[in-house]
Amino acid sequence: MQTLSSVVLRAVIDELSLPLLLLSNLRVIYVNPAAERLSARLKQEHGTQLRILIRDHVEAVGADLERGPVVSLVTAENGETFYVHVNRLPSDSGEALALVTVRDLAPDRNAFKRRYHLSEREAQVVDLVLRGLGNRDIGTTLGITPGTTKKHLTSVFNKVGVDSRTQLISKLA
Repeated sequence: MQTLSSVVLRAVIDELSLPLLLLSNLRVIYVNPAAERLSARLKQEHGTQLRILIRDHVEAVGADLERGPVVSLVTAENGETFYVHVNRLPSDSGEALALVTVRDLAPDRNAFKRRYHLSEREAQVVDLVLRGLGNRDIGTTLGITPGTTKKHLTSVFNKVGVDSRTQLISKLA
């Protein structure tokens, strides 16, 4: 099998639409363009520092990496939720290398909306449920009453075939 040159490999990684970061001893040493775009968006829209969020997360799951890759649902300060995949990479020098990929839940939410024929408002309610908001906070955010929020949730539960927020979150994640 032919090996890829580092130039070709870097070009492939740079073309990925999936945000990817490489850490060495908890220090970010490489960020692909997709991760740079995500970082810029989070900083501009919410003041969230992606590199700090990822570094802190890798530090928190460090011991778990001994058993293999770790996949977590991570919520940024702004409430935005991401799947964060952390893999330990082999290193001859003894440094702790970690490859981190970040996947936004939004594309999954859009697929979920289409699959279960949710209205735009129902999809917005689901999004806020995933961020941990209660009916009152969802209502305030969307400019609707808690009762209307409850009606939307009941409709979502019926369309999806679940009975609770926990089941809904499980099905979506």
